[in-house]
Amino acid sequence: MNELERYLQQILADLPQEEREEMHEELYAHLVEHRNDLMMNGYSEDEAVIQAIHSFGNERSINQELKRAMFPLLKIVRFVWSVFFVTVFLCLVSYATMEFYHPEFDNTLPGESVIGGFFIVVFIAVAAETLYEALNQQINVKWLRNPWLFFLVPSLLFGAIQSRALINHPDHYPEGLWLDLFAIPIGAFAYLLARQFFTLLFLNKKSAKNERRTLIR
Repeated sequence: MNELERYLQQILADLPQEEREEMHEELYAHLVEHRNDLMMNGYSEDEAVIQAIHSFGNERSINQELKRAMFPLLKIVRFVWSVFFVTVFLCLVSYATMEFYHPEFDNTLPGESVIGGFFIVVFIAVAAETLYEALNQQINVKWLRNPWLFFLVPSLLFGAIQSRALINHPDHYPEGLWLDLFAIPIGAFAYLLARQFFTLLFLNKKSAKNERRTLIR
């Protein structure tokens, strides 16, 4: 696979199959034409490819713009999905902990606690997503823009700092209360899983359906 193909794959990642095929043909022709013009002006083939890609733009930014055009509510739907996912996940963790330590009780989660937890998740997720979007606009280093790195690493550091309280005063956190110290990293991990599930269940699923239609034709 040549460099232009790799570049186009990143631009068209997770887009519906039919649209991806149509756009691939058009974009590839445009890039090849630009590359050939540069080679006629004295550039080597490798230099012409690099220059053509550079003039076309950042592949991740183009990919996001295409997704926004095709799926205008994508980020909003993914955000709502992720917040509900995290809230349910944390509630399940809390309920499982209560059942583990006190199975003799009729363990339930108060409605106000669930609602309060939901809005806390919303607040933290909005702040994190806003910072992440700002980072994406300013940094072109791909690995630095990885959501797993951005969301998980700071939360793990926060959890490590919180663990000092457990080490110094373990008696303050009996019967599962120590999990409260690690709510941020647990929630961050659940949030990342939710984002990943959203892509697999909705975007890739839609692409797979289009691929099957193409094969049938």
